[in-house]
Amino acid sequence: MINNSLSEFKTDGQKIAAYNRDKSNKRNPVVAYKADGTTVPLKELRIDNVEFVGGLWRVQNEFPHKIENVRKKDFVIGKKLPHVERTLFDFYLAYLVCENCYGKYIGKNADYIVAKYPTVRGVYSAYGKTIEDARAYLGIKLYDEFQDVIHQSINTQKQNTK
Repeated sequence: MINNSLSEFKTDGQKIAAYNRDKSNKRNPVVAYKADGTTVPLKELRIDNVEFVGGLWRVQNEFPHKIENVRKKDFVIGKKLPHVERTLFDFYLAYLVCENCYGKYIGKNADYIVAKYPTVRGVYSAYGKTIEDARAYLGIKLYDEFQDVIHQSINTQKQNTK
């Protein structure tokens, strides 16, 4: 089921009960509002296509993009940037995923940069407004995750130089 974070129903059970009640209301047929301001009878819509937001049923827009969660924010990752540096991080344009009463959407501009780095423990990523920000946040994340390996390597090198 589509779950809009703005929905007044926080469980599937609540949504199903209200949908079934409103769909079968023959006296006062209930409608769902579309983003363009038009309406559709609720009985013509599948429960998966609507959410109850702001006291009204709302048809949810299709969201055809793959969402990636980076540091607790949802992004749609765009094209890879041709930026190469010695960190070997990959950098991508990224669009923040937003939500209104009609569902998820992305802005027209890629306002963020996402840095990614594959490791044996999985792909790590971080975002920032600039390449420098994304690199810094990813560097910190990698240090936090791999500090045991880093310290072991540094201490091994120290012992070999004595």
